[in-house]
Amino acid sequence: MSVWQQFLNITTELDELVHSQTMKRSAILEQVDPLLEKRQELIVQLDQPAEGERALLDEVKKRDLKINQKLEFLFHDLKQDMRQSKKQTASKKQYTNPYQSVSTSDGMYLDYKK
Repeated sequence: MSVWQQFLNITTELDELVHSQTMKRSAILEQVDPLLEKRQELIVQLDQPAEGERALLDEVKKRDLKINQKLEFLFHDLKQDMRQSKKQTASKKQYTNPYQSVSTSDGMYLDYKK
């Protein structure tokens, strides 16, 4: 099996994994990392594609574009969830201690006259 064929197989597997509707996001992200590492190792071994491998290259390019778009979407979703969680934590803290942000010198009167 040529290196380009192996690269296409891993790319196809990655594409199917990323576009899976049944798996949770955390499970997808756990399985994506090893596949990306395998692809990285194969990228080093890739040579210029021969005439017969041009079709493989085109297929890899199409799938890679779809993979990148989906990973960007997942990353954006993850960042949004993290912001929401941070906002929720701040809201809970404000609810449990509503006077934390009030300064202690509020309403104090100092008479400087002698």
